[in-house]
Amino acid sequence: MMSPAASEEEAPETARPGPRLMLAGITLLVILGTAGVLDPILAGQDDAAMADQALLDMQHIVDGLRSYSHDTLTLPTGVKGRTDVAWLYGPGLLPAANPFNIGGDGRPLGDALLNDAMGGDDWAGPYLEALPSDPWDRAFLVNVEGLVDGRERAMILSAGPNGVCETSALARQAEGDDIVLPLN
Repeated sequence: MMSPAASEEEAPETARPGPRLMLAGITLLVILGTAGVLDPILAGQDDAAMADQALLDMQHIVDGLRSYSHDTLTLPTGVKGRTDVAWLYGPGLLPAANPFNIGGDGRPLGDALLNDAMGGDDWAGPYLEALPSDPWDRAFLVNVEGLVDGRERAMILSAGPNGVCETSALARQAEGDDIVLPLN
């Protein structure tokens, strides 16, 4: 019977790359990085993580709007339930080609979620600690017109990496690189 020490001595060493092979691998990564080959791969990973963050932030906004409606017994479509507001917007730059500003006025999302400007006496917020911009520093847009107009879709939208809203108010799914979450 062999002792544990003897079996350790006879075990073959794990093959490890030598310094030349490691240097060659590092050199290859530097060349690929310098040539821009890795940029699309790394950018795709960043965009996916940013899209996940956008969806998480959007879900918090949707939850806040639901709490607003529950407490005030109104939709976030105007002061005390009026229907003169077609869309809401968060902080950040407004995306290009806003598809929701055609049907009526826009109003800051904070007027429903952070202060009682729209909800009146029944408002019991704030419903969020703070309003985020999307991961690309643009405003989230909320189509509240879709809550009262059955032709439109009530949704919250991020214009995605390119910053252009490509999804119409009538669309049933996101278009282009937009990120969309239904309100209902």
